[in-house]
Amino acid sequence: MEKEPCWRSAGFYGHYTTYAEVLQMITSLIFGLLIAAFVNSGNRKIQIFLAVVLGAFLLALLLTVTRASQAAFLVSAFFIVLIGASRKVFLSLLLVSLPLAAIGLYMLQQSRNVGFYDTNDNSITWRQSVYREAFDLATNSPRHLLVGVGMDSIKRYAKEWRLFDDGKLPSSHFHSTPLQLATERGLPALLLWLWILWLYGSSLWRKLKKDSLPDWRRRGIILGSFGGMIGFFTSGLVHYNLGDGEIAMVFYLLMGLSVFPYER
Repeated sequence: MEKEPCWRSAGFYGHYTTYAEVLQMITSLIFGLLIAAFVNSGNRKIQIFLAVVLGAFLLALLLTVTRASQAAFLVSAFFIVLIGASRKVFLSLLLVSLPLAAIGLYMLQQSRNVGFYDTNDNSITWRQSVYREAFDLATNSPRHLLVGVGMDSIKRYAKEWRLFDDGKLPSSHFHSTPLQLATERGLPALLLWLWILWLYGSSLWRKLKKDSLPDWRRRGIILGSFGGMIGFFTSGLVHYNLGDGEIAMVFYLLMGLSVFPYER
């Protein structure tokens, strides 16, 4: 497998994907605060400050050249505006997202010499291979479906099970949180994780639908965390982000910030 000749920002992290995933959740939080400030706060200085900070984080996210994380933030932003702002703001976001998407695609092409979905892209063909292997491994016996093959077993038995294209691809993971959970821990574990996300999202949704959040900062944290959860799930379809300690830590931090302090 040839290494892509590209430049991608990784910040102080060891990998650009980790950096991008952390950035997209924090950027969602900032965007949620910005929307809440525009709707519920008349303080122009705060609004301008949050807008500048958001721009800086968006630039950093673009420099990672990580498609899934960037697309996940766009999905997150649409949900944040759909819930927390007017239809006019939602339409404005649609207009703003078009040039941002164009810039992202241009940077992707310049840095990695691929399109958004390019069958010649190594990262896409790699995922297609490991997705097939994960599905076959998870479904080849009732026991695997029930309890999985065991945590970290794919690394230990990769050669014996002829995983990762029989050793031709780097041995790591299956690049998808749902697939990884189902394969390593079984289908019930995946359903439990989805149930936890549902409970968390439902809790935030109920809070956002109440009129008992006069403080724009509280509403902004809940709004941004809801968007971050949407983004985390979206990018997790093609990234094993739950298995990255730094990413999971930020996700759980946002969960605690958005749920615990405001429970009644």
